[in-house]
Amino acid sequence: MANECCFEHELEYKSLIFNGGSMNDADETIPDTIPLGSANSSLRLLGWLLPQGDTEEYSLTFNVPKDAYDKAGKAKVLVHLLTDNSNTPTGNRFAIRLSSLFARANGVVNISNLKTINKFNIQIQNSPGNFKYNHYVIEFELKDIIRAEDFALLSVARIASANDYAGALFLSSIEFVYLSC
Repeated sequence: MANECCFEHELEYKSLIFNGGSMNDADETIPDTIPLGSANSSLRLLGWLLPQGDTEEYSLTFNVPKDAYDKAGKAKVLVHLLTDNSNTPTGNRFAIRLSSLFARANGVVNISNLKTINKFNIQIQNSPGNFKYNHYVIEFELKDIIRAEDFALLSVARIASANDYAGALFLSSIEFVYLSC
C-alpha cells in the first residue's frame, strides 16, 4: 500500500496547481485574458473575470493523487485572484465561496455531499497603476476526508459583500494542497 511509506519517511505538503485553462463555467468555454503592462501588451494572463454581481461557478475536476496520505485528512485550497483597481472603483471589499465535493473510487458523485465555505471582508489593496495587478491568495481548509484517487470537484464563485468592490476580480489559479509521503 502506498501509504505504508509514511512510517519510514516524513510527511510533506505537495500541491496541484490549475490555471484558468483547467477551469470552466456554465456559459463560456474560453477563459479571459488580461494584458500585463499596457493595453497592447503581448504578455497576457489567463483566467476568469469575476465582475461584481457575477453568480457563475468556476469549477474544475481532478483525481486526488495516489501519494496523498489517507490518514492525515488534511488538505487545503488556495485560490489565487488578481485585481486592477487603479481606476479606484467603488467598494473596498470582496467575498468568494469555495464548494468542494469528493467521491471515493467506485463511489457515487452526489450533489448532497457538496460542502461550501465562504470568505468575507477580503480587503482590496490599491494597485500602483494601470495594467498592474494586486495578487490575493485566499486559503480554504477542507474539512472533507480526502483519500488517494478520490474524484474531486472544486468550484469558486464570487458572492455579495458589504461595501462590495465594483471592479472585476480575476481568478488566475486554484491550488490543491495535500499531505504526501
